[in-house]
Amino acid sequence: MASPHVSKRETNLLIQDDSGNIHHHRSTDSGTTEHGKIEDNTSMDKEKSFEEEQLEHVPEGTASSGKALFMLLKAFVGTGVVFLPGGFVSGGLIFSIALMVFIALVCLIAFQLLIQAQRTIGGDYGQVAYKLYGNWLRYLILFFLCLSQMGFVASYLIFISENLGLVVDQLSHCQRPFPANVFIWLVLLIIVPITWVRKIAKLSWNAIIADVFILFGLVSVIYFTSDQITQHGPGPNLRMINSNDFALMIGTAVFSFEGIGMVVPIIQGMKHPEQFPRVLTLGMIICTCLFVLIGTLGYLAFGENTQASVVSNLPPQNGLAITVQLFYAIAMILTSPFMLYPPLSIVERGLFGQHKSGRLHWKYKWGKNLVRSLIPIICAAVSFGVGSSGLSKFVALIGSLCCMPLCFIFPVTSNRWAKVGDIIMTLWGLGIMIFTLYVNIHSWIEPAGSSTESSTAICPA
Repeated sequence: MASPHVSKRETNLLIQDDSGNIHHHRSTDSGTTEHGKIEDNTSMDKEKSFEEEQLEHVPEGTASSGKALFMLLKAFVGTGVVFLPGGFVSGGLIFSIALMVFIALVCLIAFQLLIQAQRTIGGDYGQVAYKLYGNWLRYLILFFLCLSQMGFVASYLIFISENLGLVVDQLSHCQRPFPANVFIWLVLLIIVPITWVRKIAKLSWNAIIADVFILFGLVSVIYFTSDQITQHGPGPNLRMINSNDFALMIGTAVFSFEGIGMVVPIIQGMKHPEQFPRVLTLGMIICTCLFVLIGTLGYLAFGENTQASVVSNLPPQNGLAITVQLFYAIAMILTSPFMLYPPLSIVERGLFGQHKSGRLHWKYKWGKNLVRSLIPIICAAVSFGVGSSGLSKFVALIGSLCCMPLCFIFPVTSNRWAKVGDIIMTLWGLGIMIFTLYVNIHSWIEPAGSSTESSTAICPA
C-alpha cells in the first residue's frame, strides 16, 4: 500500500548554469543542499530521488523481483482507492470496470515507454525528460507535480474533515461543537509542523503507521460492503453505464493509477532490472483487480447512495466502522506531509536557492518554514472552498487536470519508432484531458445533483 499515493512523482531538481552544465541538488539532514556537477554528455548521477527515500530503503541494485513487486504495490495502493466506488456512480458499473482495465493498460504502455528511455539515457524521470527535450519539459513536469500533490492533499483534507465529523457525531451523540469543515483547519496544527522536517527518512514511522491503518481500512471496507450485499442485496438504482457523468469517472480512474514517477527508482533498486517489465505487468494486474474489487463492491453495496469516499457509507453506531473512519483519517493526516514534500522542496529551492541554509541564519530557516506553512494552508483553503459536497468532482478534476499530463501527455521516449506511439499517447491524452475538463467544469457550473454529492450526516439538521 502506499504510504503515500503518496507522492509518486519526481522531485530531484536539475539546475543549468550559464556554461551549460547541469547541477543536481538534494536536501540534507540540516536542510542545506549538496550538489554535484554533471556534464551534459555524462551519465546521470545516482543520488536518491524523493520516491526512493519514500519507499523503504533498498541499496541500489540489490532488490529481488519480489521486493520490487512489493514496493510497486506499496506505491500504488493507497488512500485514493476509497474514492473509486463514488467514481463508479459517475461511470456506471460496466463502464467503470472496463475503463479501469483500459486505463491500466494505457498506463502500462506509458510506463514501458519510460523504461525503454531510462535504459538508454539513465537517470530518473525528470532527468530523462531534460535529456530528451530540455528545460521546458522539466519545468512543466515540476509544475504539474506541484499541482497534483497539492490537489491530492486538498482532497484528503476534505475526506479527513468529513470522517472526523462523523466520528465526533457518533461519539458525542450529535453534540459536535462546530461544523465538520472546521477540522480542515484543526488538522493543520499537526500537518504544518511535520512539513518543517526536511529529511523525509525521519518520518518513516509515520509512513508505517499510515500503511497499517490503510491496510486495516481496506480489509474492513471489503468486509462491510460484502456484508451489506449479503444482508440487503444490491444498492438502489444501479446503472451499468451513466451517460451523463461518465467523464468524471475517467478523471477518478487516472487519479488512482497515476504513478509514473515511481517506476525508475524501483528499477534502479533492482538486482536484475531487466526483469522489471514483467514485475510491472504483474503489479498492474494486481492493482487493477484490487481497484475493480473495491469499486465494484462499494457501488453494488450502496448503489446511488455511494458517497465520494466509501468510508463515509460504513454503518453508523458500529464500533468497527467508527474505528475505520478514525484510522483512515489519521492515515491521511500522516500521509499528507509526504505528499507535500515535492512542492515544498521545489518552491523552497526556487525561492531561496541552494546556498541560503537555515544553519547560516535564523531568518533563512524561518523564512523556509513560513513557505512550508503557507503551502498546506493554501491546500486547506481550497478544501474549505470545495467542501464535502464537491469531493467527488474535485477528485475527478485533479485526475484530469494534473495526473493525465504526468502519465499520458509528456513524452519520455528516445527510440525513433517508439516515438510514434509516444505521439499517439500524447495526442490521445490531450484529447481526453480537454474533454474531461470540459465535462468537469460544466458539472461545477450546472450541478446535476448526483448521489455522490449527498450529505453523509447521521444527525438531524
